[in-house]
Amino acid sequence: MELNQKPWPKTSLLGRMSARTRAGFLELGTAVTYGARQKVIRQGEESHHVLVVVDGIMKVFVDTEFGSPVLLGLRGRGDLLGEMSVLERRQRSANVMTCTAAHVRLIKSAQLVNFLDRNPEAWAAMAASLSARLHWANNRRAEFVACPAAVRVGRVLAEIAGRHGVRTAEGWDLDVSLTQAEIASLAGVALATFEKALQQLHRSGLVRRRYRRIVVEDLARLARFGANDRRNPYQYGVDYGDVAQS
Repeated sequence: MELNQKPWPKTSLLGRMSARTRAGFLELGTAVTYGARQKVIRQGEESHHVLVVVDGIMKVFVDTEFGSPVLLGLRGRGDLLGEMSVLERRQRSANVMTCTAAHVRLIKSAQLVNFLDRNPEAWAAMAASLSARLHWANNRRAEFVACPAAVRVGRVLAEIAGRHGVRTAEGWDLDVSLTQAEIASLAGVALATFEKALQQLHRSGLVRRRYRRIVVEDLARLARFGANDRRNPYQYGVDYGDVAQS
């Protein structure tokens, strides 16, 4: 069911598997198609299955006690969703909603565990995928303490563009159906702070704003934005005195 013939992203679960193991994994479960903006996993529900994304983009977010949802990340081709609650046998810890129309394999918990037990390579791929996710979360936590808002916003935009953006004549289009409030929460800043950081990135020639979307004009420079240079920490226009926190 490889509807999209592009190579699987190397950082995804399927991208970490050999062709043989991946083919076997994609035979598990049932093929399901979801429309855009459809909630496919609900926080607090019992865990009975996982989803592997064959095509499309999904967002993972949590409902907080203060009423504002917080975006935890995006998942795309080759990524697995819901595996942590299944393996730990607990309720869902987050919501998952489609950003675009998505094709997935819905795999029952017993099928997943049985396949992993019969395929050590698949276990290794899942462990590496979870480790990478933990590493990403640790980096985000460190950045929240150490980096100015503009740097955090820039890095989040670069990651979204690099993994999920669409290349156009203008640059990389972040047309992934995310609101600015959602991107702000992913960067760990308030919406007003996000707006201010976006203006700074625009003045630096790194991003351009279009109607209800953002275009990254120079992805390579944006990825380097705010990189530490002991001789000149302001080399990319980052004013450390202008660190507005959420």
